[in-house]
Amino acid sequence: MDPNQPIPQPTISPLPIPTPPLPSVDLPGFTQNEEKPVNWKLVGKLVYMAGFLVFFLAGTLYFSRNFFKKATAGKGDILLQTRYQPVLWKDFGEVFEPMIKVPIYYASKGYEEEEFLLDSGAVVSSLPREKAQDMGYSLAKLPRSTFAGFGGTTSFAYKGNLKVMIGDKEVIIPVVFTEAQGTKSILGRAGFFEAYSIYFNSKDEMIEIRE
Repeated sequence: MDPNQPIPQPTISPLPIPTPPLPSVDLPGFTQNEEKPVNWKLVGKLVYMAGFLVFFLAGTLYFSRNFFKKATAGKGDILLQTRYQPVLWKDFGEVFEPMIKVPIYYASKGYEEEEFLLDSGAVVSSLPREKAQDMGYSLAKLPRSTFAGFGGTTSFAYKGNLKVMIGDKEVIIPVVFTEAQGTKSILGRAGFFEAYSIYFNSKDEMIEIRE
């Protein structure tokens, strides 16, 4: 070895300095979640179910309201109920004639049943003139009117009042006593059809008068 040659120095590599991990910081309202793909099939099912539920509820409400209307239509206390009276006509066979019996008041004998034809086409109820005296009326003292009948015929009628029992209620309705021959006792619009609901119950073949 040459004594003049420099002695090589060993190379010393610096040791790596460990780097501490950065602390995780949780910010309010911020979370690190892994994004997931939207499940469109599930969304479609939810939308379909919601639409079906809305449709079902709307249909239920509609039909329940209609059922309630039908169930309550015409409801009221039945004041009078009577069966259909079939009548045999030569050209039409057996038909229904809307006849009912109601008690009417006679001054000389109190209440007695009288059979009436229900006639919504008649302006006022009417009775044959012979009934006036039994009710305590004098035709000479009653206002007289002229009425046109079937086929253009005219007749005189006398205006009065009729006391009748509808159910258990006593009511007074206007009436005329007519001189026309062969006429039936009639219950018309004034004071009767205008005051009550009249139902023709074909299923049970009944006439019902309700409040």
